Amino acid sequence: MPDKPGRPPSYEELARLVVSQAEIINLQAGQIETLTAQLGDIEQLKSRIAELERRLGQNSGNSGLPSSRDPAAERQRQADERAKRSAGGPKRSRGKKRGTKGTTLEMSANPDEIIDHIPERCGNCGKVFGQSDQLRYSARQVVELPEVKPITTEHRAHSFGCACGHETTGAFPDNVRAPVSYGPRTRAVVAYLLGRQHIPNRRVAEAMSELFGLEISTGAVDSIYAEAARRLKGFIATLVTLLRSLPVLHADETSDRLGTVNIWMHVVSTGLYTLIHASTTRGTEAMEQAGVLKGYTGIVVHDRLAMYWKLKRAKHGLCAAHLLRDLADVAVVATQNLWAVGLAALLVEINAACDAARGRGRH
Repeated sequence: MPDKPGRPPSYEELARLVVSQAEIINLQAGQIETLTAQLGDIEQLKSRIAELERRLGQNSGNSGLPSSRDPAAERQRQADERAKRSAGGPKRSRGKKRGTKGTTLEMSANPDEIIDHIPERCGNCGKVFGQSDQLRYSARQVVELPEVKPITTEHRAHSFGCACGHETTGAFPDNVRAPVSYGPRTRAVVAYLLGRQHIPNRRVAEAMSELFGLEISTGAVDSIYAEAARRLKGFIATLVTLLRSLPVLHADETSDRLGTVNIWMHVVSTGLYTLIHASTTRGTEAMEQAGVLKGYTGIVVHDRLAMYWKLKRAKHGLCAAHLLRDLADVAVVATQNLWAVGLAALLVEINAACDAARGRGRH
């Protein structure tokens, strides 16, 4: 600025002014750049928070998490939603619905045992009753399991000597091979508890002891289950052949634990048949070991896992249940909620229409 009013500024004064303004501009530009970077960081943090909130809200209904990891509140919520969908209206009340047949115990016309409770004398005057004094009786029944305890059967193979000098010994039954072994009913119960009820082998041994008084080691439980698996080889081979001949198959996989080892349960199924193959891998090798999908030429309905797209000879269908789960995950984000919910409703409507058409015999 000029030193005296009315005098034009000198070159040096103008130069100092330009430098001063440039410093101010550079300072403001730096502040703007800093603010811009901070705004970018804020947006990244907001995106990160939204992603963390989405992950926090994940469950078996909107992600690949197994249902075993759902909290009790989420399991109840999903159960309520299923009830609404199946009933086509509000949540159904607990217990038997009106008009449905109950499951109350019914009296047997041929009880296994009858116990008579006969009064000896009159409860008023004390007279001793005779047979002719009986008027009627009322009956109540108790259904009970018989006492179960192990039965040991000893098989003896006798040897006889002939005058010709030859000794002939009776043959043991084919299923009696060891000095001591478990019978077919015991083996069937062990295999049932393991294979159908999915009880760990230690608890199977515990159940056999506490329910039936039969002491059995976990090693014997494993051996019995392995034998059951060997006996099922023919059935499984037939099931694989049958599944390969069907026009539509559903395929999926889910994780499980075998001790401390992570395993995968690969499933190929229809409405009537199911094959479950356990493997330590989730990939193509396990699918080939199961023996159904390799070379399959029908329609495979799956969850879009990469290995299924390698089935070049098959046609592909996307599992609507997985699509609905993914849409539920997307709908957690507020800006994506509207279209995700709308598309999910459309998929449900399409499925209902297809079910109605099949019900009318249209395929």
